[in-house]
Amino acid sequence: MNKVVIACAVASIVITAPRVYKESLQAARQTTSISGKISPAKEADMVKIVSGKDSMRVTLVAGNFFVQVKPGKYKLIVNTRARHKEVQLDNLVVKQNQSLDIGEIILQ
Repeated sequence: MNKVVIACAVASIVITAPRVYKESLQAARQTTSISGKISPAKEADMVKIVSGKDSMRVTLVAGNFFVQVKPGKYKLIVNTRARHKEVQLDNLVVKQNQSLDIGEIILQ
């Protein structure tokens, strides 16, 4: 009888452990972030993210950007080369564990 109980307990751990590990791994991967792409990539210098009095500069990699942020409301400013208009997006709301993908911003 004890062998059956122990065998059931071991089987239960073996079966459920991978699922529990996978779920905790997914929770660890969830981030609160803002990302997007600037086109043409060579025409933008950087992206600035502003929240209240706080701001951060984000480097572009092949026109793409990604920045982890705290939940809140943000403004995104794309600093461009002289021949393009500066782009500004207001009222970007990011919630806890939400990845806000701005998509592609095409410079004019």
